Amino acid sequence: MTPSGPIALVINPVATRSRATERAEVTRHLSPLGLEWSLLTQASGDAGRLASQAVAEGARVVVSLGGDGTAAEVAGALAGTDVAMAALPGGNANVFARASGWPPSLRRSLPLLDAALGEGWRDTTTLGRISMDEGVERLFLTNAGVGIDAATVEWVEARPRVKRRMRHVSFALAAALAAGRAGRGPRLRISVDGGEVHDGVTALVSCSSPYTYLGPLPLDLVPGAGEDGHLAWTVLTRVRAIELGGLMVRALAGHSPAVGRQPLDGGPLWTELVVRSDEAVPAQADGEPLGRHTTVRISPADVLVTVDPRGAADLKSDAPGPT
Repeated sequence: MTPSGPIALVINPVATRSRATERAEVTRHLSPLGLEWSLLTQASGDAGRLASQAVAEGARVVVSLGGDGTAAEVAGALAGTDVAMAALPGGNANVFARASGWPPSLRRSLPLLDAALGEGWRDTTTLGRISMDEGVERLFLTNAGVGIDAATVEWVEARPRVKRRMRHVSFALAAALAAGRAGRGPRLRISVDGGEVHDGVTALVSCSSPYTYLGPLPLDLVPGAGEDGHLAWTVLTRVRAIELGGLMVRALAGHSPAVGRQPLDGGPLWTELVVRSDEAVPAQADGEPLGRHTTVRISPADVLVTVDPRGAADLKSDAPGPT
């Protein structure tokens, strides 16, 4: 057993890259390292429940194999504890896993997992909390958005066949459609930490950088997120379909997402971002649509301990290090 202690593996068997062969490979890899629980989810909410159960029974590390939704549930169960989480890439985008330093492929991640567990490499990240006007709330570990960003997620998730066939192209298409409708939609009134009210069409909050990925390319739409452990926010006051292409190009090039003369506000989020609208607008967290609401509050939440593979970046093996 590694110095990390007993390990629990939480698997989403329907995740994009979580086929039986990959699940068997991860299980075989973790067995000599202290794997004591191998748990399969069957429905939404199972990942968090199974992680909590494993911690109650003595797990010191929980490894998730699934997408960002699975990772978010596990993170919510571990936040505020000293139990560490390792999010292996098993889904489509794997935003949290890749932002945490894991390579995009499972094969390349496993040697780094060995080293990180053996050496006890750890890091911490601050999670976010999103609360809606009906009293519904949830934690998020990568990003949350209200407006165009959430409308994009809402459109794609309502069309699973398009999502499967077009993958990343479907999100670009949905974003263009949402941007085209933004001028006719309700305006958002956004205040940060009780300060001035910003008028905009979309609000983005991120726990880390990048905000998301377009295939292999990172999109840094909220600069500064994760620095010094702080969430960061960006408000776009105007997005036109033609400008969206420019925003993507600048983000892919690693520049600020400001487009042309389009006003943009942003900065660190210390306490709370509040979004209000006269009409219900879409909200999302970690790529999951959360319905439409007239008031949404986003704030920092608990700290999550993570297994950090970046200490093994120079690991000599036949598997390349993280990208």
